[in-house]
Order: sequence, then structure tokens, then C-alpha cells
Amino acid sequence: MPSSKPAPAPGSATALFYAEHRMALLGDPSVTEKKMFGTTALCAGGKVFLFPWRDALVVKIPAAQVQELVTAGAAEPFDPGHRRPGKTWAAVYASASDRWPELALAARAFAGG
Repeated sequence: MPSSKPAPAPGSATALFYAEHRMALLGDPSVTEKKMFGTTALCAGGKVFLFPWRDALVVKIPAAQVQELVTAGAAEPFDPGHRRPGKTWAAVYASASDRWPELALAARAFAGG
């Protein structure tokens, strides 16, 4: 991911997707927002499940699904810079943005709340 800034560039596919889908997801009373890693994240029951990061969409999903995305070349395990990527966090590339809607819903379901 080329940019060193955590927030996506205005007008990027990531920024547009997040802006559009955050409103729909915030319609659920159990979904809230908070600042995290220099960007805005969506939470369910206090648990973060989705946020834009540079030119990717970061989702919290089951580890097996993260590995599937990584193997397919659609994502990488998310590492906010601590050199310890989470097993259940995937940074899904813009090249796989056609999967973002389903992954956003999967992340919301995985978060529970």
C-alpha cells in the first residue's frame, strides 16, 4: 500500500465505498463510529468491524476467510504498523472492491452486537 497516511484519499474507491455504506450500516442502532488508527471505524456492540485504510477496506472476519482472500491475492493480513498482523483482520485491496459489500456484511455479522 503506497500511502503512509491511514485515511483513504478523498474520492478514492475506498473513501466512496465507506461513505456510502457507513450511512446504511449506521442505520442499525447497534452500529457506532469511533476514531481508530487515524481514520473512522464502524463498531457493533463496541467491537470494530470495518474501516477504510489507505487504498484498502479493512474488515474483521473469520481467520479462514482472511486466509482465503490472501491466497486469492485479494487482501493481505492487516497490520497497523506493529508488525503483528491480526489473524481475523484483512486489508482488502481496491482491485477486489467488487467483494467489499459482501465482506462488509460478513464483518458486521462476525462482530455480533
